[in-house]
Amino acid sequence: MELLNNVWFLITLAIILIILTVDPKDSVQLSGNAEASGIFSSSTKGQKFINRLNGFLITLFFILTVLISYVS
Repeated sequence: MELLNNVWFLITLAIILIILTVDPKDSVQLSGNAEASGIFSSSTKGQKFINRLNGFLITLFFILTVLISYVS
């Protein structure tokens, strides 16, 4: 039980750090002649990895929350 709580806490911190450190404006490459469609440009490989990692951590957080609630 203590191990689950510790892992849950570390996942919580990781999610918070990822959300606070990722700048959503980094994906937009604006130039002087940029059209409005340029604002919705695709993400880079690194940004896609961070988004997938964050999604995985959020899913794991939810599963551990339910598991800890069920066990205790």
